[in-house]
Amino acid sequence: MEALIAARAAQAGWNALSPDARVATLGRARVLLAGRLEALERALGRPDPVESLTAEILPLLAAIRFLEREAPRALAPRRLGSHGRPAWLPGVDAEIRREPVGVVLVIAPANYPLFLPGVHALQALAAGNAVLVKPAPGRSAAMRILAECLAQSGLDPALVAVLPEDPGSAHAAIDGGVDKVVLTGSSATGTSVLAALAPRAVPSVMELSGDDPVFVLDSADVALAESAIRFGLALNRGETCIAPRRVFVARRHEAALRDLPVPVVPFDGVETALAEAARSPCALGASIFGEEREARALAARVRAGYVAINDVIVTSADPRLPFGGRGASGFGTTRGIEGLLELTAVKAITTSRGPRRHLEARRPGDAALFRAWIAAGHGPGLATRMRGFLEFIRLAIARGR
Repeated sequence: MEALIAARAAQAGWNALSPDARVATLGRARVLLAGRLEALERALGRPDPVESLTAEILPLLAAIRFLEREAPRALAPRRLGSHGRPAWLPGVDAEIRREPVGVVLVIAPANYPLFLPGVHALQALAAGNAVLVKPAPGRSAAMRILAECLAQSGLDPALVAVLPEDPGSAHAAIDGGVDKVVLTGSSATGTSVLAALAPRAVPSVMELSGDDPVFVLDSADVALAESAIRFGLALNRGETCIAPRRVFVARRHEAALRDLPVPVVPFDGVETALAEAARSPCALGASIFGEEREARALAARVRAGYVAINDVIVTSADPRLPFGGRGASGFGTTRGIEGLLELTAVKAITTSRGPRRHLEARRPGDAALFRAWIAAGHGPGLATRMRGFLEFIRLAIARGR
């Protein structure tokens, strides 16, 4: 497909720029986006403009600023010093590099048509990739404004292509040979896309369906819990993947919360609630209301990619936080530094210097020398290690004669 061919051609030049130069372009786009609020609000088409501003536009702008500040450092090559280097590799220096994967296909959801695909696309660009975005039906307008702002900021337009809304455009891009796919959608959509990716061994990030539990403990502020749950249910008309879906309530609070509109399940012990919550195949997010130490202890045991304590849906508002699910809720990470690095490939580079090399021809006695080395470094007990060390020294001296 033409968009993919153009994106791949443009990506090489984009990757040749430093991360600082790339995020500077994104920063200019951030300023332009902030100047087009009315157009973005119209494109999003929400009845409540405050929701457009707070649920999509402001978090996206914060995510760009986060990339401006953090991406160059996160993407910088990392040199490994001599500390921890195996002694049998003298003179070997090592470096870890993060390189772009190439062309990333972002398959966008209908519920957050700007924020979610926007963050994925911008992180891919910061990492040096080109991006193809397949919007949900009827949800292209806001992404097209983002693409326009990026182009006006100096980005080659081929680096961010907004594809037709027809699902066939995503499959055409996969058939054409994209290098990674980031999908936000239902488990059924994820399964379909994974089937298309498998024969080509294309890696992916899957942010899929949620079935998020809320735990209201004995120690909870019930009024706070009720207010937060109702907010989470109402946000974006209930179309939020980490909105509350099931509420597990300590029995003493059952009467106060029985009028909530989602299932309310009373429990007598937290173990019962945990076991019941774990029956769902989804594991995206969760919320816990209660005394902080008790809630933190429970958070460590909940199977989920994100847990909010005494709140709901905070992760969307904080660009530092990574996000991802488990089980039927998908795999891989978006957002935060972890989401940025998810859109890179790791390369290790070693450089050998000096006259000594580990590729020397075998000599008689090498096996005994390395048995002594292993005993000295890893043997059971101090006496064994000391004997191994002394034997290694004896053999090494004899070898050098």
